[in-house]
Amino acid sequence: MARYITTTGSASTTVRAISGNTTAEANERLLVDTSSTAVTVTLPSTATTLVNDTIQFIDVAGNFGTNNCTLARNGHNIHGLAEDLALDIGNSAATLVYSGTTYGWVLAGS
Repeated sequence: MARYITTTGSASTTVRAISGNTTAEANERLLVDTSSTAVTVTLPSTATTLVNDTIQFIDVAGNFGTNNCTLARNGHNIHGLAEDLALDIGNSAATLVYSGTTYGWVLAGS
C-alpha cells in the first residue's frame, strides 16, 4: 500500500494497533485485534474530514468473523447510507476514502 498525501501536505501514514473501541484519524492504518471482543471504531467527525482522507482497517488476528469491527459513521454516510458498517470477514482488510457529503466514506479496496 502506498503512502497517503495528508491534509497537511506531508506523505505519511500513521500505523496504530488497537484491541478496544477508539476513534480513527485521517490517513491512519489500524491493526485491529478482535481476539477478545468486538471493536467499534468511530470515524473522524465532520469538522475534521476532507475529501480524499483515507483510513485502512486490517484484521490483524483474523477474528472479524467471530468478533466483528463496527465502523461508526459519526454523522457521515458510508456508501451513501446513514448506517454504520460491520467488518465481519476474518483475515480481511478494508480501505475507506472520504468522497464528500453525498456518498461519504466509500470502500476503495483492501
